[in-house]
Amino acid sequence: MKLFHSYDTKIECSYIIRIKGHSLSETLADRCRQSCERIGQPVDFWDATDGTSELTNPHDDAVLRIVKITNNFLSRSEVACFLSHLSLWSHCAQIDKPIVILEHDAIFIKPYLQHTLYNSISYLGCFEQAKQGWTVQPTPPHGSEGPGHHFILRAHAYSIDPAIARNLVAHTIRFGILESTDKFIRSDIFPVHQMGLFAYDESYTSTITNKHSDDKMLERRNDMLLK
Repeated sequence: MKLFHSYDTKIECSYIIRIKGHSLSETLADRCRQSCERIGQPVDFWDATDGTSELTNPHDDAVLRIVKITNNFLSRSEVACFLSHLSLWSHCAQIDKPIVILEHDAIFIKPYLQHTLYNSISYLGCFEQAKQGWTVQPTPPHGSEGPGHHFILRAHAYSIDPAIARNLVAHTIRFGILESTDKFIRSDIFPVHQMGLFAYDESYTSTITNKHSDDKMLERRNDMLLK
């Protein structure tokens, strides 16, 4: 058992989140894998928590067993997506090495083999930068829901080190699953930087259902409101 931080900057692996058995997710994940292999980016699949019917978690992780939902307006698939990212944050902290996290619609275009800043999320790029000419700067573009609420612009391709992974996990344990993954990664809480264009997301039909579309989540919310 190691009791000191390694401070390793070498990327251990790039993990593609895929819903095993879901045809669209597996097709896109395989395309993502091929883009990584073409440029020599270490890559492997990471089975997602499946939220297409019931929440089915393929990873035996203590963090996932204790975290709770604190926003009953989230759909089942939003929760499943969050749990998939959370399992990788926990994995990064446990192996004590930086990793790249990819959603299945990501495409890698340039190797990213070293995590660039300690205790920070490295944003690897987006469709707008790759295809629409948006400028790549140290501060990446953010999503926003108004003043004071800025967050990562789609959590489809980013790198984390163990330090920021621990902070992400700790924040989740403390506050629960209260937002979708991207909105949870707020720029006023977690540092997010960009040191080049390495990947982007190719738009396809999402496997994430909209808020309020999950009948069981709605029933649970309505029951709580009536009590």
